[in-house]
Amino acid sequence: MHPSRRWQELDIYMMMTAGLLIGFGVVAIWSARGGGTLALFNEGVRQALFAAIGAVLLIVVASFNYRFLATLSWIVYAGSIATLALVLVPGIGVSIGGSQRWFDLGFMTVQPSEFAKLATIIVLAAFTSSRGEEMKEFGNFVASLMIAGLPAGLVFLEPDLGTASVFGVIWFSIIVISQIRWRYLLGLIGLAIPFLFVAWEFLLHDYQRDRLLISLDPFKDASGQGYNIIQAQYTIGSGGLFGAGLQGGTQSRLELLKVRESDFIFAHASGMFGFVGMVALFSLFIVLLWRCMRVAQTARDTFGQGIAIGFSAMLFYQAFVNMGMNMGLMPVTGITLPFISQGSSSLWTFLIGIGILQSILIHHRKLAFQSY
Repeated sequence: MHPSRRWQELDIYMMMTAGLLIGFGVVAIWSARGGGTLALFNEGVRQALFAAIGAVLLIVVASFNYRFLATLSWIVYAGSIATLALVLVPGIGVSIGGSQRWFDLGFMTVQPSEFAKLATIIVLAAFTSSRGEEMKEFGNFVASLMIAGLPAGLVFLEPDLGTASVFGVIWFSIIVISQIRWRYLLGLIGLAIPFLFVAWEFLLHDYQRDRLLISLDPFKDASGQGYNIIQAQYTIGSGGLFGAGLQGGTQSRLELLKVRESDFIFAHASGMFGFVGMVALFSLFIVLLWRCMRVAQTARDTFGQGIAIGFSAMLFYQAFVNMGMNMGLMPVTGITLPFISQGSSSLWTFLIGIGILQSILIHHRKLAFQSY
């Protein structure tokens, strides 16, 4: 197919929806950080610049044939594991809020766990695709679990329980479309209860257990762990039908709602745009998820299908958990709201993921004529 015709396969609706979400996020971040002039030091402007860089990355990734990622998958995965291990080294990784998750580059911070999620999607899709019917073997099932478990374990040590759980969702979404024996998966689910008991008693930190319990009733510690959950609920409730405008709700203006530019940006945006705005935001995520799932239907190989399914699961899970914790329905985990929350790492990860999905759409027809 002629290159210009291949680009006609580009999903413009996916691109537009992602762009609208990013624009929504830029405005919300600008407001959450106090508004002000549109100068370089403004966080909203910085997020827009990060989005512009991410858009370039998207186009570059989309121009390459996604099947080459299968060849590079283990190299990409090994690099992500190395960076996750390196960020845990004192003096190299930066600790913020009690968690050591970032590299400080001076002009910005980078969170390697965000990119590790995408690397895990790629290597799991490549692994299950290359094994085919051999995924029925118990050894390959265990190997797939270890592929996701290694980065999840390193992220848990940071500690970051929320992001660690994303790797489990990625693994599950890809493994269920592979040719596994379902008794392996059912057996693993059966082991989940004793594992959760062990994790609760021996693996979780005290503050993590407290955070999970407080999420059920934040008023038990209204001035401590439950404070921001309560403020988020007040902010969402006070938004009304159309919100208070660009300045945000009362909790935001008085700076009662903390981390409103990242973890609790959904609550802040609710105060800005109200119920109508949140319905629009929900609708954008539904449209984007639909377009991503459509890629899985279009892909003509299991590798492309695996990437599309894994990325869609990550997108859905992160959006669901972030919105849920803002509304007090889910534990506070620190999971970002895709395309909306402040930060370059999460934004670039999702934009690169969109680029890979676009590559699947652009290059999927080649499979009928070429083999890789």
